[in-house]
Amino acid sequence: MGFKSKARRARKDAGEDTGRKRRSKDLDEGEKSCAIKDCKNWADKSHGGRSIAFDNLADVWDEGELVGEGRRLAICKPCYRHYKKEKKDDESQTW
Repeated sequence: MGFKSKARRARKDAGEDTGRKRRSKDLDEGEKSCAIKDCKNWADKSHGGRSIAFDNLADVWDEGELVGEGRRLAICKPCYRHYKKEKKDDESQTW
């Protein structure tokens, strides 16, 4: 038996809380909304959002599905994951 298991057993015998403590982020509403038209998530960096070039997003989504102005658009974390999966096999993105 190792050190950690002995320590857990000692805490359990002492009646202390044995559950793991996880830090949960209580996120407020964001400032930036996702640049994908049908998406309702927040694209702030604190919410896991990323800023991607418009041309790269236009490769995955149609230009009519993108909302925003400028060269770079902010997208939420789920949309970013979808973008990465679509661009995974694209060799133009590799060095």
